[in-house]
Amino acid sequence: MPKVKRITKWQDLLPAAREMLKKDAPNMYEGMEIKKGQKVLILNDRTADQLVVEAVSAALLEKGAQLTVITLEGNRGLKDPGELLDGQFSNNWYPPWVWEAAKEVDFVLLQAFVKPPHTPLPDLPNKPVIDNWELTADLMVAEHQKYPVEIRDAIDELTWSKLFNCTQVRWTDLEGTDITMKLTLDDWRRATEKKRKRTGKPFQPGHLMLPAPVADMNGLWVTSSVTFGGPIPRTKFHVENGRVVKVVGGGKYGDRLRKSFVEHKDLHSKAICPGPGINWITTIGICTNPHARQSPFFAELEGSARIVAWTFGHRRAGVMHTSVGEGYVSPTHKLIRHMDTFFNTVVTEKDTVIENGHLTALDDPKIRKIAKKYGDPDVLLKELWIPAVSGINAP
Repeated sequence: MPKVKRITKWQDLLPAAREMLKKDAPNMYEGMEIKKGQKVLILNDRTADQLVVEAVSAALLEKGAQLTVITLEGNRGLKDPGELLDGQFSNNWYPPWVWEAAKEVDFVLLQAFVKPPHTPLPDLPNKPVIDNWELTADLMVAEHQKYPVEIRDAIDELTWSKLFNCTQVRWTDLEGTDITMKLTLDDWRRATEKKRKRTGKPFQPGHLMLPAPVADMNGLWVTSSVTFGGPIPRTKFHVENGRVVKVVGGGKYGDRLRKSFVEHKDLHSKAICPGPGINWITTIGICTNPHARQSPFFAELEGSARIVAWTFGHRRAGVMHTSVGEGYVSPTHKLIRHMDTFFNTVVTEKDTVIENGHLTALDDPKIRKIAKKYGDPDVLLKELWIPAVSGINAP
């Protein structure tokens, strides 16, 4: 972890907040263009980083936005990874009256943590832009936010060329993951057609994905990190034909998964899973920004800020971001569990994509040439943060 300054005054964040409100940010960056007179609702809670809320509020008022801030109590004291994941991440836990207020605005900024792509939100008649900025004070001024998009996009393109339409994948990790995948052109078509329609690209910038779920995926997946929760005891997932058939270890988190897999074995997803149950592998993502990191203040945080402080690390180049399940257990709650592996090696018949957690595109001469436009390639293409994983590089 690089040396990170502790921010104690919201005024120190104001320059960053002003920049973030100038234009819509690329994927995996924070920002949205707000103009004078537009109505903005910040949904806050007391466990979110209040310095971020204060700075963004001040910048919005400077721009002449009409601002409303609603502050909920939030989940004070909540630190358990499984409860954070299932209770906040993909669960619309807000009181209904909050969404009545959202019907009156142009933008809704979610600082009380939920993740819109995975959380069932109401269909509001005014169609506001809804976003969550995954920021603590130190992350708001971190190197990631300033990282040149041109370099990140070039890393994406080169990495994608090593993945797209490959037919064989071998994925291992120093924690014990050993997965093989056989992919078809139809797997790739299904995985990319929606993204092409939405953005014109076959991938999501900064967050490339292998097809999932797929029938021919087998082996062992091992993790000790819940993306939107925090560290867990090492958990082993035995995968057969694209679904988890056995969970070993994991402590309380493993118990939570085993119980839910049985409880919801007959649950059908709305679209993605080929059969019933919430034990299908549904996401296999590879992130690409070498200057992303976690917040070193994670351990002292709770609720919304705790989730943000940990999850930001999955944006780092070479991190694999994998989910299991996708099932609606209520109209406001979708069960989907994302977990990270940090020291991956991924090899296709085309090339080595990641080697022991290092994205190989970072070493490519073409990428170095682009990076040189912005500074020293050795600095810009080096990972700023190396995760500490128990039994691998930490006690």
